Amino acid sequence: MATRVITCRNVALQTNNSSVPFNAIGESIPNQSLRTIRHESQMHARNASQPFWHLTSPLGGWMICLGLAGCLISVVAHADSWLPPTTEVYVSAQSGWRLTVVPRPLSSPLEYFKDKVADRDNAGAVSGSAQTSALGTMEHQVQGHWRVVWKKPLLNEVAPVGVLVYEHGQAITLDDWHGMGYGTNAVVFYDANGKVVRALSLADFLPKEYIDALPHSVSSIRWRGKPAISNDGAQLEIPVVEPRPHQGWRAEDMQHVVVRFDLATGDRIQGESQAWGDAVRSAHEANQERIAQEAAAKVRFISPLAPPDSADDRDWHSYLIEAYFRLDPDWNGGFPATKVVRLPNDPGYEKSVAWVREALTDELHATGVTMFASPSQDSLVDALSVEASKIGKGARSGARLYVVADSAHFASVRAALEHTGATVVQIDPAIPIPQRKERIERYLGQDPTDK
Repeated sequence: MATRVITCRNVALQTNNSSVPFNAIGESIPNQSLRTIRHESQMHARNASQPFWHLTSPLGGWMICLGLAGCLISVVAHADSWLPPTTEVYVSAQSGWRLTVVPRPLSSPLEYFKDKVADRDNAGAVSGSAQTSALGTMEHQVQGHWRVVWKKPLLNEVAPVGVLVYEHGQAITLDDWHGMGYGTNAVVFYDANGKVVRALSLADFLPKEYIDALPHSVSSIRWRGKPAISNDGAQLEIPVVEPRPHQGWRAEDMQHVVVRFDLATGDRIQGESQAWGDAVRSAHEANQERIAQEAAAKVRFISPLAPPDSADDRDWHSYLIEAYFRLDPDWNGGFPATKVVRLPNDPGYEKSVAWVREALTDELHATGVTMFASPSQDSLVDALSVEASKIGKGARSGARLYVVADSAHFASVRAALEHTGATVVQIDPAIPIPQRKERIERYLGQDPTDK
C-alpha cells in the first residue's frame, strides 16, 4: 500500500482518509515511501504543567498513573499512582485487639478510575460481587484465641488508607483509597460495637484556606503524617502538614503541627497554640504563592508554546507532552512516549541514546506516537541517524514520530527515517505552537459541545 505525505500548515495535524491525499491548500501530493508532515504553524498558545508523590508508572500493571490526560492540571497538582488495595490486619498497641479490613473487590484500578470519571456507581465493581464498601472485622484475643466482636461494613467505598486500633475494640480509619483528604471519611471514629461515632472531612477541622494551601495531587490531598493515640489513651493526635511557600514533595521536607481529637466523641480539641497560629499564617503565605503560580500557569497554558531554554530533561519532556496535546489528531484520547537526547558531555548521554534505540526497535513503540527532542539538535540527528540505520524497511509503518528540529536538521532526520515507513512530523522550535481552542474552552469551564 502506498503511503501518504501530508503538509500541515495548520495549528494541529489533521488526517485525511480519502484515497487521494491533499495538503492544506488543496493540492494533490504524490505518494512517497516516507510520510512526512511538516508543522509550519504561526500562532498563539503554551503549557499546562504535569507531574507527585506515590509511585509513578503508567506501565506498572495494576498500578494506575493519573494526570496524563490532555486536561489542565494546577501547578500544585501532581500525578500520582495507587497500588491496588489488599486485605490488611491492624493490631492494637497491646496486641489484644485486631481489625481485619477487606477492601471492596475491583476489576482493576484503571476501571475504577474510568468509572469515577464517568460518575458511575460502584466504580470498578467486579461482576457478581455483592460487596459495596470495605468490610471490617474486629477481634479480641482471649486466652490465645481470637474472638469476633463485631463485623460490619466500613464507610470507605473501597478501603481506608490507614487504621488505628485501640483497646476495647474501638477503631479509627483515615482517608479513602484513591482519594486521600477528599470526602467525608478523612477521619472516622468507630466505637466498641463498630458503630460510627463521628465521620470528619478536612473542612470539619481545618480552615478552607489551609486546605487549599496543602499539597494536592490529581487524586489526593497530602494533609497528614502518621497518627497516634496519646499516652493517656484519651486523644487522637494527627500531625497535619504545615503548608509552606516553596514546599517540596519529599516527606523529609514536610513540617507538621499536631491536631488533637477526643477519642470518645471525635471532636477536635480546641486551643490556639503558638504552633497552630504559626501554621495558619504559613498556610496563608503558601496559598498566596499558589494563587500566583496558578495565574502564571493560566498564562502559559493559553500562550504559544516555545521549547525550553534549559538542558533539563524534565523541561523537555513536559514540552513534548504539551506539544502533543496541541498538535496530534489523537490528542483527546491518547498519550505519547517522549525521548530526550541529553548533551554529549552529560553522564547520562549514552543512556538517552539507548532510549532512542528503544523507541525505534521495540514492539511497545511500533505503533502510536513518540516525540523526540534534545537541547542539541546535532546530538538528536546523530542519535536518530545511527539508531534508525539498524532497523529494517517499513519497521515503523504504524508509528507517528514527532521530531523537534529546524529545517536544516530536519532534512537529515527525514533522510535517516525515510526507510522506516513512519509518519514523521517536524516541530520547528522557532515557531511557537498555539493552544487548541477546545482545551482553552475546557480550561475556562466552557463545554465546546454547547456551541
